[in-house]
Amino acid sequence: MVAMGGRTLAVDVRETREVMKLDVIGTVPGAPAPLLGVANLRGTVLAVADARPLLALAPKPATSGGSAIVLATGGLEAAVPIDGVLGLEWFDEPLPADDVPDGPLKTFAAGLVPRPDGPVILLDAARLLEALRAPWAPAAPEAQP
Repeated sequence: MVAMGGRTLAVDVRETREVMKLDVIGTVPGAPAPLLGVANLRGTVLAVADARPLLALAPKPATSGGSAIVLATGGLEAAVPIDGVLGLEWFDEPLPADDVPDGPLKTFAAGLVPRPDGPVILLDAARLLEALRAPWAPAAPEAQP
């Protein structure tokens, strides 16, 4: 469970590499939103991408010393800044995302995780990473007749 933009969100540990401190965020000149820059994780350069606009969450500038969750699935990987880690919780199968209100969060919901204080949205890390990558992904070649 992580806190981001005033919300509690669940992320499947199978799609999470780790949580890291963003010691330094290197700038990338001309980078499109949502790419904030790059960070060094034990010698590996990772994209640092802001998911808040996609999820319609309260904005907060990523700063050095903040935390990020490293999502890794489907051959994609990025550090996504978060407000903090709330803990690790076990759950079986998530509930269907049918009860998530329509909007940006529903687009990235893999389901709902039941909790005593109410269900929490389980993020679909693959869908989120694809959307974060879209602004700088190379265009697909056009089909030739």
